[in-house]
Amino acid sequence: MDAELSPHSPDGDTDMPDQNPKSQRSLRSLHLLATRFVKLLQEAEGGVLDLKEAVRVLAVGQKRRIYDITNVLEGIGLIVKISKNIVKWM
Repeated sequence: MDAELSPHSPDGDTDMPDQNPKSQRSLRSLHLLATRFVKLLQEAEGGVLDLKEAVRVLAVGQKRRIYDITNVLEGIGLIVKISKNIVKWM
């Protein structure tokens, strides 16, 4: 996991206090999730990604957020759905 995404201190030993709740909220933002999803999709073999695997790797609490991202990406022509849970990067 990226250091900037971790709620822990740089040395990894102790938790940082919630000094800025907005920054903690930003870790769960749809923008950040979409960015991480696209990166995962681009790194997938053949550009094909199983959405169940994406949910697991990205540690998403709600699958709906992944479906929101895939619907937008499909709408603008960046991905195509091969089946219900499989998408391909165009």
